Amino acid sequence: MPRYNKAQVKKMVKKFEKRGGWNHLYHFPCGTTTIKNPIHSPGFNTNKWSRLSPIIDTLSPQGKTLLDVGCSDGYFSIMSAQKDMLWVRGIDPDPDRIERANFAKDVYNLENVFFETYDLYDLNKSEPYDIVLGLGLIHRVPDIDSCLDTLSAIGRNVVLEFKTFNSEEDICRYHGGKTKSNKWNGLHYTPSKKYVIARMQNRGLSNYKIFEDSESRLNYKRTIILFTK
Repeated sequence: MPRYNKAQVKKMVKKFEKRGGWNHLYHFPCGTTTIKNPIHSPGFNTNKWSRLSPIIDTLSPQGKTLLDVGCSDGYFSIMSAQKDMLWVRGIDPDPDRIERANFAKDVYNLENVFFETYDLYDLNKSEPYDIVLGLGLIHRVPDIDSCLDTLSAIGRNVVLEFKTFNSEEDICRYHGGKTKSNKWNGLHYTPSKKYVIARMQNRGLSNYKIFEDSESRLNYKRTIILFTK
């Protein structure tokens, strides 16, 4: 049975709008949406999901576990959980985002997805997941190599989506953590594809497949790479 009726969902969506808005666009089953004017960008959640969903499907997600690192409002965790996954865990250091994610989970009445305020560097590296998502993550962290250490240690399959420095060299451009909103949204790095691939291979994820951002005109295109052990 749904935990919220249409009026309650609408009220809660407006409540969160007044408290900093939504990062993710949801089309909730009751007809309410969280963002009125979607952004036509490959980094926007619904556009990103159209690229990501078939990649997850190739990993036969049914009955498997997934960790969504930096899950924000929880959209990718919730969409993944609906692929008959055993369970999905979404973590984010921002408690406001986790509150939105838990609300969305309740709207969809899902029992196989869990959200918590958590720092990726506190993850237990001996606890493996079938699939690990790092979406819009590695360019936002102040220590990219430590982040890759953790993701490669815990994921049998790791999906990275990131702002990419356009170079054929093994290079990572530093941006100083400039932010347009809160402290978790700073732009620290834009790595080249070669930089990310080399470091993930050195950490045991030797196989990879690149999904290019071929349509956008962004200065830093949003590359997706699937790494497998």
